[in-house]
Amino acid sequence: MTFKVNITTGSGELPCQVISLIKEIEKVGHNQVTPDRISNFVLNIIDLDFPKAYRRKNEEEKVVSVACISEPMNDMKSICYASLVKSISNMLFCLAGSDAGAIKGFGITPEVGFIEFTFDPERMFRYMYPVISSHFVLRNRIFPDLKIEENQLIPEAEDIIVYARQLKALGVLPAPFPLIRFLDKDLIDHLFRLYQIKGLSYGNLSIRNSHYMMKQTTYWMTARGVDKSNLKGMGKDILLVKGYDRELNEMHVSVPPGFDPRIRVSVDAIEHYMIYDEFPGVGAIVHVHAWIDGIICTDQTYPCGTRELAENVVALLRKTKNPDKAEIGLKNHGITITGPDIRNIFDRIKGNLKINVPMFI
Repeated sequence: MTFKVNITTGSGELPCQVISLIKEIEKVGHNQVTPDRISNFVLNIIDLDFPKAYRRKNEEEKVVSVACISEPMNDMKSICYASLVKSISNMLFCLAGSDAGAIKGFGITPEVGFIEFTFDPERMFRYMYPVISSHFVLRNRIFPDLKIEENQLIPEAEDIIVYARQLKALGVLPAPFPLIRFLDKDLIDHLFRLYQIKGLSYGNLSIRNSHYMMKQTTYWMTARGVDKSNLKGMGKDILLVKGYDRELNEMHVSVPPGFDPRIRVSVDAIEHYMIYDEFPGVGAIVHVHAWIDGIICTDQTYPCGTRELAENVVALLRKTKNPDKAEIGLKNHGITITGPDIRNIFDRIKGNLKINVPMFI
């Protein structure tokens, strides 16, 4: 892979910890390129108090922001997450301390996977690698071909509305995160052009399509960045996914005429598509940022919306006794739950969900 370094700190200099990280990255065979080149990932060196965003050249260019401070502060998780959003990073590290003593490292992802560790450049690169080497499937090709009669009810969409409200009652449904709190309009527009993201809202639901007439793998799913406790219906915040074009790396989505041109299906659509395509008995899928004890788990912290995460989940489902009725842990992230129908999933998880996701190093 290739990488470049972007410095936005006041001093304009690289901290010694970052220099040691760069040497480690180059030692394992990755090459630093000049700022004008497109790279696989960017080390964005920021001030934690005033983090600046790096404007990516394309959607596959990942950004890992790094801040160095003299000592840890209270509530490092919240501080790091705010800086991650402001710097539009795929991952953020804060290194606290100096060469005189042990340096404490804190890392966080957009899925709020938070880790604490004693700084070591080899270990830090190991944490980065699943993020910087993964491949997003975030683009949607929108087809305004969803023809539904006035007042026609689609049972799958109605069930998603009902059961999404239950997620709030279970305490695992944070409110949508408005990016406008931290980013100006220009940066939000830039983010949308690259990733088609206009907000953050964790968790999603989908139900296999069995009523609306289509032959291939199709399913109804919640849209990206919407309030799942107050869904409004088809073509608004519940969309029909009707395919995946691997060559163009985009999901195909059907919407009714007059749709919101900025609407996009959840970033986890590729994971749901691969599950439905592989396991015909799966009728519904729920993803939440919560945990269930004793479940099998991915061994890497892959980002939401990547082929790698989807392929890992499918591989783990193959190992379960019954893939149609299983719970798969996503390391430092949450769980994906399959069921023959949506009611079955909620009957199984009631009383079993833990709100806090355990963090594994």
